[in-house]
Amino acid sequence: MESIFRAYDIRGVFGTELTLEICEKIGKAVGTLVESEEFVAGYDTRIHSPKVFESFLKGITSTGIDVVSVDMVPNPVAYFTSFKNKIPGAYITASHNPPEYNGIKLFRKDGSSYVDELNKIKEIIKNGKFKEGSGKVNEIDYALSDYEEYLHKRLDIEADVKMVAECFHGSAGIITPSLFNSFDIETTPLNNEPKGDFGGLRPEPKPDNLEQLRKSVLSKKADFGIAFDGDSDRGVFVDDKGRVFLASTPGAIFIKDALSKKKGKIVLTIDCPNSIAKLAEENGGQPVWVRIGHGFIEEALTKQNALFGLELSSHFSFNTFYPFSDGILAALKMAEILSKSSEKFSEMADKIKINPTEKFYLKCKDHTHKEKVMQEIRKIFPEGKDCGDGIKILLNDEEWVLIRISQTNPEINICIEAKNEKRLKELVDRYTSIVEEKING
Repeated sequence: MESIFRAYDIRGVFGTELTLEICEKIGKAVGTLVESEEFVAGYDTRIHSPKVFESFLKGITSTGIDVVSVDMVPNPVAYFTSFKNKIPGAYITASHNPPEYNGIKLFRKDGSSYVDELNKIKEIIKNGKFKEGSGKVNEIDYALSDYEEYLHKRLDIEADVKMVAECFHGSAGIITPSLFNSFDIETTPLNNEPKGDFGGLRPEPKPDNLEQLRKSVLSKKADFGIAFDGDSDRGVFVDDKGRVFLASTPGAIFIKDALSKKKGKIVLTIDCPNSIAKLAEENGGQPVWVRIGHGFIEEALTKQNALFGLELSSHFSFNTFYPFSDGILAALKMAEILSKSSEKFSEMADKIKINPTEKFYLKCKDHTHKEKVMQEIRKIFPEGKDCGDGIKILLNDEEWVLIRISQTNPEINICIEAKNEKRLKELVDRYTSIVEEKING
């Protein structure tokens, strides 16, 4: 059971690591922990998500809590229902993981995700002392319309915008293209029919997975493209020239837009380039650094009343709306910004000066192996700054190397910022070699 509890969610292979029995116990533990009479719950498009959902609901209702069920919706819709009604919630998903995985994201009534509470849930399951009661499940059919109505009230898209949306047969397809078309965004959907196995696609928006999106943006002469992950809380952007961007460039566009309206704090995870922090400062913002993970971003946004949160894996959190990450809102915000600008996405991007950054993953045999590899890496680089699940090696004022374990897969994640492309390649080759030696040793 230990292996399914990650830093900010619960995740594992369905049927072996994440069983229905464990899902029911997690529901019981959550119901024992929370101080609420109601609880929101929804699920993604995976084949076994309805089963996980039912087992979790069986557990939580057995503690006397009533569940507000939103059924199958994108992740941000479940979070929004919780946030709007000020009651905690859960969403059944394994995000971008392959279809054999599943998991549970848990969130507070303020829209931020469980972090420290996950350890408490583990302890409650271990001691087996659960509250007892008889709660009921209330199914609602207005979660999507409430979410859409809120966005329509808060966004102002002034001119026609053309967009291509890659859904990977995940939850974004539930509302694509209808939601975007309702904003007069001419939307070309790709792989938008929700499928339990994602139609054989990996629902992860990485550059090597976005060729269809790139070609479609160019052929349709779209203003931009976006690729959503499996549960729609992330979005990776492609500009009008077909260039795929890590979160840095679109994140910088969002930061400049936010700070043009109000000065305040900008939350950045430690994998973000230092040049993003400098850009925020130059525009009157105050950078706040946090650990990698949407839960840590949301906590900082909520506690410090920050304007915006950014993680390099393309989690965009617009705290002027709500603290949780939302790829759908990110697409709408980009459309809004472009609709009010005389510049194209590519022109905006070319004006943003960010040092070259690369983020990549090296596979390990399993989760235990990745932990052992990370222990060895810590010994090799004692000067590395501890960042919870890894270390950050500061080379100089401009350059650094971040080596950490993936919270979702049996992988070691390496992220590097360098002063130029040549130097970046040198650092990538050097640190890849070091880590691979430990993985294969």
